[in-house]
Amino acid sequence: MKHQIARILLQVSLLAVVVAGAGVAAAHGQSLSHHVRANIPFDFTVGDKKFPAGEYSIGRAVSGTDDALLEVASVKGSLSTFQLTSEDLSLARKGSDTLVFHQYGDQYFLSEVWPGGGNIGRALRVSRSERAAKDGLAKNNMPAQRRTVTLTGSAQ
Repeated sequence: MKHQIARILLQVSLLAVVVAGAGVAAAHGQSLSHHVRANIPFDFTVGDKKFPAGEYSIGRAVSGTDDALLEVASVKGSLSTFQLTSEDLSLARKGSDTLVFHQYGDQYFLSEVWPGGGNIGRALRVSRSERAAKDGLAKNNMPAQRRTVTLTGSAQ
């Protein structure tokens, strides 16, 4: 009897180790330890900083840290900004790296960054600029609805 209990405890312990290891591997695969690289075909805003259309790299600001602080930088290296983010969850896995923008009129605001293959992304805070764009539409009797524009990128 004692041997059966010991064997069951050993099996449960081994199962817990395997499950924990799989969770760490899955979380690593869903992180932004690699940079998402995308050609963005329109001018856009991150926080309160404007960027022209072009090729950008988005990922962890400092390697070896978590994804809370992201860097958005032009591939040419002339423009960059840092932005605090929060974790965002989705029921559906993203097949490829994905950037989500909110559009108000002709203005685009980076809203979410999703690494390919995962269901954990990063959400950027709504900035003063985005709130002003939304309010501006309402003041001009235009629908204050936002449209979501999704671009897929590639890992760098």
